[in-house]
Amino acid sequence: MSESVAPIEWNSQEYASFGTIAQVNKHRYHELPLFEDEALIRLLDDYPRRWLQAFTMGVDPSNASEWKCVDINESSTGSELWDAVKNGRIWFNITHIEKYSKDYEQLIEGMYKHIGVHCPHLQNPKANYSTLLISSPKAQVYYHLDAEPNMLWHLRGQKKVWIYPAMDTKFVPQNLLEDIYAGEIDENLPFDPSFDNEADEYLLSPGDVASWPHNGPHRIVNQDLNVSLATSYYTPVVYKRQYVQLANRFLLRGMGVKNRSMAEEGVVPSIKRFSYRAINKIRPFKRVDRSAGYVTDLQVDPDSPLGLRKLDEPQQASFSSLRQATTAT
Repeated sequence: MSESVAPIEWNSQEYASFGTIAQVNKHRYHELPLFEDEALIRLLDDYPRRWLQAFTMGVDPSNASEWKCVDINESSTGSELWDAVKNGRIWFNITHIEKYSKDYEQLIEGMYKHIGVHCPHLQNPKANYSTLLISSPKAQVYYHLDAEPNMLWHLRGQKKVWIYPAMDTKFVPQNLLEDIYAGEIDENLPFDPSFDNEADEYLLSPGDVASWPHNGPHRIVNQDLNVSLATSYYTPVVYKRQYVQLANRFLLRGMGVKNRSMAEEGVVPSIKRFSYRAINKIRPFKRVDRSAGYVTDLQVDPDSPLGLRKLDEPQQASFSSLRQATTAT
């Protein structure tokens, strides 16, 4: 990537609408050496196994129960993992990428510094959590919703992305939205194929970046081997929604209130946010450690069909918090 050319150059309307509508814009980060084969194989070889997640899935977008975690043997090399994802049906989430590498940290900080300057309506966004995604041909991510606002910087291959209306209980029942914020369920949601009639559909190629309104449900299907960078961010506006949803879940729903407003502006939402934060300081609401539930009978194996082999017995996955705690002791 030439240093004389900015990696992000959008027009004024694209900056102004960022985060308010579904849109695909251009970037040049895919030209960096960070995303070439050799660099990615080295990354897989060295990456801490507690932060390297592996999943497999079926072909029916309506059957999210086929999304399963996969163990990674400590002795697996980067080349073996690369061959497994290239020829199998695997989705690698390389989590906390900004903590592992200074190159990625500076890359992501630069993205949001640029966006913050050109998108003042976001009120100074700060990068929060980033994941490098390496995924097999035809792999999919099921219909889901992320609690934090995020975007997808596409780097290699092609993938289809469907983005659905945000904060609409037709697409995301309110109870499930609250449960996602509370960490009680994962991000996957019940999917009806008719939802596609109201979705924005895009075919992403290297150099595209997809974004959508906060809490916009979406799903993905790869065309071939794909590499993308998913980045999430926080702004002062995000916290308004977060604490309203948590107050609805832990306070109002706990009291049996059925008609819980999702409004974020005004006196009542302010009281909700204050009440939740005050009570949570005195007696913190119990949060579920969902990573403790990463149990699997599958392990990455480049020599097996779909890049997976069956284990003799189920075990905690290599990236399970319980597995890490056992290893540490």
